[in-house]
Formats: sequence, C-alpha cells, structure tokens
Amino acid sequence: MFNYFQLQDELLQNENINCNSSRQLDHRKQRCRFIIACVLLICFIMFPLCLLTINQQRRQHQQSEQQQQEQRLVCYYSASDRIQLNLLDVPGDLCTHINIGAAELNNCTVTLSPRLEQVLQNETHLYKAANPHVKLLLWIGGADSGHQFAVMVGNHAQRKQFLRSLKAIMQKYRSLDGIDLDWEFPSAYANERMHFSQLLHEIRMEWTREKRDDNLLSLAVAAPEGIAFYAYDIREINLYVDYVNLMTYDFHFYREDMPFTGLNAPLAARPQEKSIMGTFNINYTAHWWLKNGLEPHRLVIGLPTYGHSFTLVNPFNTRIGAPASGYGKCGQLGFTTLSETCACADGYLKPIYTFDNDTCSPYLSSLGEWISYESKSSFVCKVNFIKSLKVGGLMIFSLNSDDLSNTCGYNPKSSGKPVFPLIEAAKEILMAEKLEQQKREASWELEWVP
Repeated sequence: MFNYFQLQDELLQNENINCNSSRQLDHRKQRCRFIIACVLLICFIMFPLCLLTINQQRRQHQQSEQQQQEQRLVCYYSASDRIQLNLLDVPGDLCTHINIGAAELNNCTVTLSPRLEQVLQNETHLYKAANPHVKLLLWIGGADSGHQFAVMVGNHAQRKQFLRSLKAIMQKYRSLDGIDLDWEFPSAYANERMHFSQLLHEIRMEWTREKRDDNLLSLAVAAPEGIAFYAYDIREINLYVDYVNLMTYDFHFYREDMPFTGLNAPLAARPQEKSIMGTFNINYTAHWWLKNGLEPHRLVIGLPTYGHSFTLVNPFNTRIGAPASGYGKCGQLGFTTLSETCACADGYLKPIYTFDNDTCSPYLSSLGEWISYESKSSFVCKVNFIKSLKVGGLMIFSLNSDDLSNTCGYNPKSSGKPVFPLIEAAKEILMAEKLEQQKREASWELEWVP
C-alpha cells in the first residue's frame, strides 16, 4: 500500500539536500570569485614590478655578456708621480679605462693636489673630447690611505661628508665617469669590512638619487688571501661594484722582516715554494678570488710595469731568494721604472739577465745589485694566462712607470713622445680578436667604396 506520508518525508528530505547543495554551490562560487579578484588585484599590482625585475635582469645579463666579450684594459695614471707624464700624451687607443689620481682623504673629505686639480681642469676634458670611448675615473686613496679610510667609513655622518665632497668633484669635472677606491687595506677589526660595504651601498644609492646610475665604481683590492679574507665581503662587492682591480704585484720587495730577493709579480709558485710562500703569485690569488665568489666578469687582474731592486749580501749569490741587505741603488727606495731599470743595466759591468720559466719573470744582477722587472716576454706570457681565465680584463700599474723614454729600445722608430711598449704588448694580446674584427670591417669598407 502506498505510504503518502513516507513519500512526503522523502521529498522534504531531498528538497533540504538540494537546498544545502545549492547553498554550498553558491558559497563555492563566491569563494572562487573572491580568489579570482585577489589574484587579479595582485597581478595588477605586481605586474609592473615583475616587468621591472625582468628588465633589470635582462639588462644585467646583457651587461654581463658585453663585459665578458669586451676586455677591459685599465691603466693607472699618477698626476703627481716623480716621473711626470702628460695625460694628453697617452694614446687614445691604449687603455679602455684610465684611473687618474691619486686624490687623498683628509678629515673624511676628498682633496686634490694642485697638480691633480690642474690635470682634471685642463687635460681630462680635452682627452675625453678626443677619446669619448675611454672611461676616466678618479682614483682615490693609495698605499698611505688606510687610516683616513678607516676614519671616514666609521659612521654614517662621516661617510655622508665623504659623499658630499665626492659629489662636488663629480659635478665640477664632468669628464669623469666614476671613481676607483684604493683602500690599502680594510682590517678585520672595528667593523671596517662591514662599514666599507655600507659605503659601497651608500655610493650606489646616492648615484641613483642623482640619476647617475651609469657611473662606474671600481676597487683596488689586495691579492694575498691573508688580507683579502678579512678585508672584503665579496657578496657585497658583486652587488655594488662594477669590477675590482686585483693588485697582483708587490709579492716580494725588500723589507727588514723579509731580507731576501724575490720576484715582483710571479705568475705561479716555484717548485720549492711551499705553504704560504706558494700563495704569493698571480695564479693562486686570482683563483682564490674566483673560488670565493667574485663574479668572473668583475675580476680585472693587475700587472706592474715597474720593478724592485735589492742589494745582495753576497754578490756571487744571485739566485731568487738570496739574502739582501737593503734596497738597490737603482730607482728610489727599491722602486724602479722600466726606463730606470734599462738605464741602470746599461751602466753595469756585464749584467747577468735571467728569465725564470716557472714564474714567467725576468731578473738581472751585477756587482751586488739585483732587480726584478717586467719585459715584453714576461708580459706576453702573463697576459695570455689572464686572457685564458676569461675574466673581466687586465689592469696596469702604471702608465708612468713604462719605458716612456724608450731607454730599453723596444720602439726603434720612436718620435720623441712617451712610448708604452709593455702596455702596447698587453693590448695586442688582450684585444687581438677586437683588433682583427676592426681590420676586417675596415677592409670591407674599402671593398665597398664606389
């Protein structure tokens, strides 16, 4: 028998279920609409930021590729060096970057010597007008600047004073493309490493505010790991610095605590050099910086055009590592330009020239004098090695200490103007592909001349 009441109960129950299902469906639709609205809002807000980030990454990638393809040849030029050189006598195709200095720090303020001010006032704008492709940077600091840098970075107010003085100089001398900071060297104490990183950040922020993001910021940095490990935060350098000039020279010179002869810029360790002595060379220190995180396109490896002289204890013991009693007579306080080295050698009685194949380094000796120097042969060897690393380029210290007077006779057709045989040799190797491409393009232009 049909039970009407049971059927009514079932219909009511089904209706309730359908209502609940419909209600749940409405809730789901509302939740979906809310989620979609939130996603659209987030996309609307984040899209410009994402696009900006993508563009920045793309720009950084393009800059990185360009830097890897175009090798830098960074040359230091001293306006106040004892070896005088006019900036306008430097060929425009010799260096890609020239660091002009050295400006000093005095009470947290960048100060210029009268000679440096004269160069910036009268020579840099003429040089830039004739050679717009060459980047000119103000070189700040140097070997005796450690204490002044340490004071300047100590707190925000003192760093701000430095930035104000730097801004005034950059506004006055518009031909400058940036700065090179040469602090020798930040220490592991008093938070100097951290404060130095803060300075780098603040320089970048200041330039962004001034809409001068294209300004270059480079550092002259220590090569030995015993200094570099404590002095620099390489992660911060990658963030704020365009490139570093690695000072891979002065590994050996006369000191009272190291009274023996040694090579200024050995390429690699000699077989008998072990432990810490085996680290004082270009190969070890360049790889140390790369292994510790410096991006390869930011590494510019240095070579010296100058040498170091020693006085031997025993004039018959002329080997590398022979006991020395002091600086040599050649040069000044053991520092010899290439012209001075060749002039001294011309005056010696039967000088002995030696080339050490393990280190790609020459040295000479005569009557108790011993000099480590650089030659075209050593430069060819070392520049080829640097080029093989596929890093950011080569740095030369300095223009002033090359064979300006042609005393060594590398340039038989010298016109009387300063010559730069070592730097020219380096440029030919470093820029070989680029020079070859320019020759090909020039030949194509000649072929298509009607």
